[in-house]
Amino acid sequence: MDVVHIVLGAPKFEAIKPLIKEDGIVIGVDRGALLALEEEIQVDIALGDFDSISADEKEFIQTNVKQKLDFPSDKDDTDTELAILYVLKHHPDAEIYFYNWYGGRVDHLYSILLIALQERFEQIIPRLHLISDKNNISYYLPGEHRIEKIDHMDYLSYILLTEVENLTLNELKYELTEESYKRPIALISNEFISNEASFSFDKGIVAAIQSKD
Repeated sequence: MDVVHIVLGAPKFEAIKPLIKEDGIVIGVDRGALLALEEEIQVDIALGDFDSISADEKEFIQTNVKQKLDFPSDKDDTDTELAILYVLKHHPDAEIYFYNWYGGRVDHLYSILLIALQERFEQIIPRLHLISDKNNISYYLPGEHRIEKIDHMDYLSYILLTEVENLTLNELKYELTEESYKRPIALISNEFISNEASFSFDKGIVAAIQSKD
């Protein structure tokens, strides 16, 4: 299966390169392309409107990436959405990992966190992963799931993005059995009791967040 790493352009609070654990295609989104290149990450595709960088930085990106795709500033899709659309067209079965996705403007952060609720992206919900040093987010559709604990991340939270039916949480400090919720809710700060946890639900979309202080 293909792997695509998408580096976004939020203000950088942590190094990106150590977070990329697998080989794959790297897409730099707007300033994210510059941030990746500064860490000597090979960028395959740089895309966006590049309205947040200087002319010299644009030239640096142009010189150092394999392909640069320019879009106008006035457009219906965000640069992040354009990156996902590119992946859907060219790597439709890929696992998709996002980096440098938080910090800066809260509206940008919300638009990224809620990507999974867009109907056009429904097919890739189980393959969306937001990666950082302190928080990792993955998205789930109804069914039975197992989560492997990430080293040094003791906390596991479930964010119910929609109405959710018959949610069961097992192998955690605080367990739950077939609870249903009519509205989105955050069930936060649960804790692993071993190296794995399991959960299931019958309807809705759930984000699972592994975190550390």
